[in-house]
Amino acid sequence: MNPAQKALLDALVQHQSYLFRASSQAVNEITAIFNKLSHSQISAIFELIESLTDSERKALAVMDFSSKAKTSRALSEIKAILNEWFALLATELDVGFEKSAVALAVYEATYAAEWLGESAALVSGEKLYKEIKQRPYAGGQLVKYLFSGLTESLRRNVEHVIRDGVSQGQTNTEIIRRIKGKRVKEGGKYIYKGGLLDAPITSIERQVRTARSHISTATYIDTYKALGAEYVKVVATLDGRTCKTCGNLDANVYHIDDASRPRFPIHPNNRTTYVPCDKDGNLAGKRPFVMDERKVKDIPKDERKHLIGQLDANTKFKDFFDQADEFFQRTWLGKTKYELYKKGGYTLDKFVDPLGKPYTIAQLKELDAKTFKELGL
Repeated sequence: MNPAQKALLDALVQHQSYLFRASSQAVNEITAIFNKLSHSQISAIFELIESLTDSERKALAVMDFSSKAKTSRALSEIKAILNEWFALLATELDVGFEKSAVALAVYEATYAAEWLGESAALVSGEKLYKEIKQRPYAGGQLVKYLFSGLTESLRRNVEHVIRDGVSQGQTNTEIIRRIKGKRVKEGGKYIYKGGLLDAPITSIERQVRTARSHISTATYIDTYKALGAEYVKVVATLDGRTCKTCGNLDANVYHIDDASRPRFPIHPNNRTTYVPCDKDGNLAGKRPFVMDERKVKDIPKDERKHLIGQLDANTKFKDFFDQADEFFQRTWLGKTKYELYKKGGYTLDKFVDPLGKPYTIAQLKELDAKTFKELGL
């Protein structure tokens, strides 16, 4: 076993925590761009709405913002500002993300190579990022269309609120609050919460973190290939926040060129990745576990001793789960699935279909009924 492989596994969890913090910085940068553009455009729109005549307000209340029909100068300016707002968002969010994404790909290529005993990356991070943008992840998403759905949805909702607010006779302040939310103090600074902008901000965090995970994992795979690795092993996080699909895939070994190999991330906020291994999937070292659904920072220090530890690196999530206490097992599976598991007739893989989608209880009953029928029982 290559000593560098042990070092990679031992350091991987720590590196992932660093990546999470780096992603937080990227999220903050993208959110700042979003807020700056949105707030300035919202102010410009409502300055115009404030000056509308009664007839213009009536027209605005039923306006089709996508129509090219002739209208007053003020209403045309409102449409123009909306067009500019979402055109700028589509451009600036992509530019802001790409800058940090390229830097991430460059760094991750170097990181993976160094931990496998090489002094420098054998793949170009910049070139690799261009390719990664075309590779689907998390259900078929593409990095190149990262924010397109967000801007389209927000525009539609803003138009709805403007029409609805004007038709109901709401003041500008009331309509703006519906869009921006209420100004509140949080973490020593003022932010807006409770408006239309909440959903896209939440989406930005989810999309950025998931896309960056895709970039990291894809970079690792290409670097492993360049260094001659033939097999990779799935490494899920051993804690209560790991989904049932990833828990079931944990420790699976694939040839690195296997077309059926899962392309992580397979869902938003996915923390599962790959490490190189031998044909039998053997790894050296330890892997940490957290027998709780909470993040480590949210677990009181006096409880951590019994909930956090380390296991052999080759311990599968299924083995980890079998060793867990009843509370953890019941919480992770849910009451009904836990009872099925405890009776001994259902192993963890029974709760997930071959494509990785969790079965509902109704689906399990249907499948088992079909099996019994085929067996003549």
